Order: sequence, then C-alpha cells, then structure tokens
Amino acid sequence: MIGFIPYAICFFVLSAACLLLPLKQKTKNFAVALLLISLACEVLVCNFHSFHLLGGDYEPYAVPLQSETVTVAGGEEKTPLTTKKGGKLEIVLKDLKRPVGTLRLDLAFSDEQKDEKGKVTVKTANYADVKISIKDVTQSANYRSGVADAKVIRDDERSAYTVLDLTGDVSDMKVVVTAPANATVTLQSMTLNERIPMQFSAVRLILFVLECMAVYALVTAACMKKTFGESPMTLYRTTAAVTAVMLIGALIVTWVSMYDQTGGISTGFHNLTGNQITQEIVDAFRAGQVHLLAEPSEELLAMENPYDWSARSALGVSAKWDHLLFDGKYYSYYGIAPVLLLFLPYNLLTGYYFPTAEAVFLFGAVGILFLSLLFLEFAKIFCKKIPNSILVSTLVILQFSSGVWYNFVYDNFYEIAQASGFMFTCMGFFFLLRSRVIGEGKILYRHLVLSTMCLSWAVLCRPTLALYCVVACIFIVFGYLKHREEIKAATSVPSQQKSALKRATVKYLFASLTCFVVIGGIQVVYNYARFGNPLDFGIQYSLTINDFTRSQYHTDFVMIGLYNFLFAFPNIQPEFPYVMSNFSTLSTNGYYFVANRNAIGILWRALPSLGYLGAVPAWRSLSKKEKIQALCLLIPTCVIAPLIIIFSIWESGYGVRYCCDFAWQIILGGAAVLYLLYVRVAEGQGKTILRHAFTVAMVLAVIVNGAMIYDYLEKIGYLAGDYLRFSRIFDFWM
Repeated sequence: MIGFIPYAICFFVLSAACLLLPLKQKTKNFAVALLLISLACEVLVCNFHSFHLLGGDYEPYAVPLQSETVTVAGGEEKTPLTTKKGGKLEIVLKDLKRPVGTLRLDLAFSDEQKDEKGKVTVKTANYADVKISIKDVTQSANYRSGVADAKVIRDDERSAYTVLDLTGDVSDMKVVVTAPANATVTLQSMTLNERIPMQFSAVRLILFVLECMAVYALVTAACMKKTFGESPMTLYRTTAAVTAVMLIGALIVTWVSMYDQTGGISTGFHNLTGNQITQEIVDAFRAGQVHLLAEPSEELLAMENPYDWSARSALGVSAKWDHLLFDGKYYSYYGIAPVLLLFLPYNLLTGYYFPTAEAVFLFGAVGILFLSLLFLEFAKIFCKKIPNSILVSTLVILQFSSGVWYNFVYDNFYEIAQASGFMFTCMGFFFLLRSRVIGEGKILYRHLVLSTMCLSWAVLCRPTLALYCVVACIFIVFGYLKHREEIKAATSVPSQQKSALKRATVKYLFASLTCFVVIGGIQVVYNYARFGNPLDFGIQYSLTINDFTRSQYHTDFVMIGLYNFLFAFPNIQPEFPYVMSNFSTLSTNGYYFVANRNAIGILWRALPSLGYLGAVPAWRSLSKKEKIQALCLLIPTCVIAPLIIIFSIWESGYGVRYCCDFAWQIILGGAAVLYLLYVRVAEGQGKTILRHAFTVAMVLAVIVNGAMIYDYLEKIGYLAGDYLRFSRIFDFWM
C-alpha cells in the first residue's frame, strides 16, 4: 500500500488532537465523523481502481519480453527494450486468449546530459506516453486502436498501472511507449492483470480535514455568529491567520515557480544584469538621463515605420522588445516608482541589481498585508452589525480573487509594475479609510498624507491607476465637509470660528494635496523630459505586439475584456483541477492580443460580486445622505473606475494578471450591497441563508481561484514531474 505509513501517522495525530484538545463534545463528534468519512473516501473513492479486478477471471501474467509470441520494434539494437530519446518502443503480444483488466509497465528513465559535477543540465524527463491497441473477441481482424492512453510518471509507482475496460478475451495487444525528447526509457518488465496497489495520501487527508474543520468553525462557532461590533477580536485574530496563510502561499508560489523555471529558488542578491525596470532605467538614471543607454540600430531608425512588428521581422531588423522608440532614442513606458524606491537605491548601495522575483514577491506580499488591513478598516466603519463569519468569508474571497497571485508565477518587468501598483493602491485606500475622512472619528492628517502619497506612487507604477487618485479626491471633498462641521462644533464664537475654519482649510488642503502635486509633478516632469508633453506616457511608441501609433479602436475588443474579466463562466471537468478557464474572443474578427487564455469571470470567482443584483432594494433602504455617499464614493470606487480600467485594456489585449488593478474593488462593492441587505432588508431565516451563502461562496472562491492559479503555473520545467504527481493525488480517475 503506497504511502500508508505517513497517512496512518497523520490519521492518528489528527484523531488524538480531536479527542484530547479542549473542544466541545459536538465539535469532537464532528471531527471523529469527519475522520471516518475521510478514511472511507480514501479507501472506496480515491482507490476504487484497486478493486477493478474483483469479480473477474483475471489471472496475473508476467509477459516474457523475449519469446515467440512477443515482438519488439523501435528499440536500440544492443538493448532492444530501450527507446532512443524521443523514440518509440512497440511491443506486440500475440495469442493472449485471456481477459485483460490491467497493464503494468515498469519503466526506467535515463538522463544523459550532465555537467562535470553530475548535475543534469537539461530539464529532467518526467513521463513517457503509452498507447494501447487490442484485438479481442468483438474485433479480431484488425486492431482496435487507441483503446487506452496513459502516462507513466517518473517516481510514481501507481502510474505504472493502466486500467483497461475491454469487451472480451484479448487475442493480440500492441503497446507503444514514447520516450521524452531528453531521455531514454527502458522497459524492465511488463505484467497483465496485476492488482493495482492502494495509495494513501497524507496530503489529501490533511487538506480535507483541515478545510472541513475550518468551514465547520466558521458556520457553528459562537464567536463567528456574533457581529463584528460584539466580538471585534474574533475578526482581528482570524484576519491575522488568513493573512499569514496568504503570505506563506505567495512565498510558495514564488519559490515553486522560480525553481520550475531555473532549477533554483532564488537568483541571489548579487545580480550583474537585470531587465528593463531593474537595470535599464536604473543605469539611465545613474547616467543622468531619461532615455536608456542602449542605442537603436541604424537599420531600425531608417525604417519607414519601425513600429510595425512584421516589417521589422521581414527585414531582420532587431529592436528591444516592449521598449519605447521616440526621436531616435529608447525609453521605457513602465513606471518609475519601483526604480526610485527600491531598484535605484539598492544599486547605489550595493552595486548590484535587485532580483526581479524577490521584488515581485515583496510588492505582492505587502499588498496582501494591506488588503487585509484595508478590509479591517472598512469593517470598522461600515460592518459593526455584520456577523464575523460573513466578514471572514469576504476576506478570504478578496485575497484569493485579488489577481496578485498571477504576478508571483513569472519574474519580468510586467509583474513588477502590476504587483507594485497593487501594493500602493491597497496601501492608499487603507490609509484613506484610516484617516477617517468618512465615518466616525476625528480626521487624522498623517494618514491622509500617507494615503495620497501611496496613491501617487501607484500612478508612477501604472498610469491607469490615476483613476483611483480621482476617486480619492472625492473622498477628500467629503472629508473636508466633515472637517468643517468638526471645527464649527468645536468653536462657538463667530470670529474664532471663521479664523479656525481658515486655518483648518489650509492645513487640510496641504495634507491632502501636497503628495499629489509633488509626486504627480515627478511624473509630469518625467513625461515632459521624454516626450515634450507632461501628459504623454508614451505607450503609443511601444515596439511590441502591434503598431499603437496606428491601431484603431473597436468596441468589440472592449467587450472581450469585459466578458472574460467579469462574466466568463467556468468549465467544469472530472479531472484535476476540475475547474478550467473559459476564455472567448466572442468570435471577433480582427487582431486581439491574448497573453494567456486563463479566464473565469470575477462574478463566478467571487460570488459576492453578484451583490450588485440587489442594488435596487439596497438603494431604497438608504437615507438621502447615505444615497449621496454611495453615489459619490462606492460607485466610483467599485464600479466606474474598474470599468474604465477594463475599457482601457482593449489595446493591450487580455492578460489575467491585469485583474489585480480592479478585482478587489469590484468584489468589495458587491459585498457592501449584500451587507446592507443583511442589516436592513433580510429578516430571520433570510439572514441565516445569507450568512451560509457567504461561506459557500468562500469555499467556491478557494476552489475556483486555486484551480486558476494552478492552471496559470507553467508546469514544463524542473518540477513538471512533481506537478503530475501532485495532480494525481486528486485525480481519482487515473
């Protein structure tokens, strides 16, 4: 039995913990029942192929690989059962005259390219493809081809077995083994009708039990049923735990992706080279210039239209990809905030270039942290009457659906811009809510300054995020009106009140607008220094997928983004990871760039975003003042700005990582509508249904977003075999 010992250890440890920990009897009973159910599922569901031969007349048969009834083709002459790299080994079994229920192939993989130290210098071979054709009593003249396909995975004992559901006694069988391109494969033995060993998975057990216990606690725990106002510490502690798990997950995705691509978990902090953001802009700034040090070739400058990708390719003219070409110089479109705040200081201090993957993780991790803090501030202002279970579910949904995860998979300058923009946006809105420009409490100037500073830096990461600066200005106006009322209430003498209002106005405007002016001024000056226009970011000069100087707007392209980011329904399949993307170009005729086809709409990745469907009854429950706030604050933040950003993406094409610019805003807005319905519209059983609906939505968000992240991982590098082995833990049909 494969993996039984670690499974048994985990099973007994979990059992002991459930029985010995000071839990309520009801919780202990649930835990014990859960363990028994998991054991039954492990035996009967996850291992149902192990019972495949029961009830049939299947006799084990070790195939003699060298006999009159066995022919072999495609192998090397000296070792006839060894394939060449990328070659095929064909074994034909004749006159079997027996039922066949399983086939076991014992394959050995041999890597040949190694360095002087014995380390494999090519990506390791991970599996061999197997195709099976047969003649049986129902088709005896010709082979019934392709009756079975299988993958025999390296270091995965159970994958050596292939289950066969044939229609009668088999007379002849043809087995074709295809070796991977970078290794030879040797067939050591071949057996028919050998019982498939049971496989127990400790990973499967731990995930199943812990996830079910977490959901059980969320639904039944008294502290989770209490509102945030009644038990705030519950949300604080749970938020800390959820955030810690998210940060660990981000670290795992980053390291796994780096190892899969490079064979290491870090590029180190002594890099002598970098990419467009980590090195080229740094070197340009150190040289006291805004254009990059690299010079365009004479052939490129001599072209009639150097922005035409196909024309460059046809002439064999080289150009720096995704760089800007303007007035005979190379520039960078990508934001300079990460350069000014991290990459340039690091280079000045150490002489090296900060590694990209570590930078993306740093920005994304800080963004994850501040997204949690932002949600806590939102809860303090608006959610004191909402149960903790609903708030915890929302937080998990926000974190899993934020889109920042896709940036941890690849380490390039695109991901630097996305992750840093996500970080500063989350920080900006956290400090904006913390400043108390809305809600109860005295306005805090220092948090207002920090908010506008972070949102300004966000624009210097990604220009499209300037929309959130506009939104912040609306918050600032509401804060100013609130501040005036505070001053009036504090002073009763008219002359003193007028003077106090004047001083407070100057102080408030200075705190709220200085960073916008100063940091925004940096971007304006930078734009003018490059292109002679303070409002020109230069994207039209990109040497990239299309000629942006001549590309035409088409509403159909906008609809592609709207559909795939918001509405694309998931495809459900019976194989791991069970949920797959459903990208569509909506049958658009024309060129639309697709960076990846990983698409499931936010409405389905985060079900609370469907809360907008309840906007009408929620709107009716608001007072006049609340309607004005919702119209001026919630709708611009969570609806208008995200939709404008999605609209603006039409020219760049589709990439799932773009959703970190707007996903959490859309989700939080939908959740806010549901919160309002819970407090003011729902009654009795309706509140219970809504509370449980959030729990279901959380579980689905974990499953759907987890599947999307797994699908986005490349899985063709050094860990390709590990990905295959991991998927088989949950692929019960294999």
